Amino acid sequence: AFAVEKALLGKAWTEETVETAMAEYASDFTPLTDMRASAEYRALAAKNLLLRFFVETTGTRAPLQVSRYEAA
Repeated sequence: AFAVEKALLGKAWTEETVETAMAEYASDFTPLTDMRASAEYRALAAKNLLLRFFVETTGTRAPLQVSRYEAA
């Protein structure tokens, strides 16, 4: 994802920078849909992985934790 990398390179490691980079996935990342996951899910997962990395490296947000799971 070159556009995502370009949005991050040389910039301050801030939430705003990460949000800008997350938006670049739309122009630079085309996931496929198969029986395991839809393209929409994969695109969202990629964005969330970047956000999670930001949160874990800066500690600026409280980490999220699943406290309960209910089957649909």
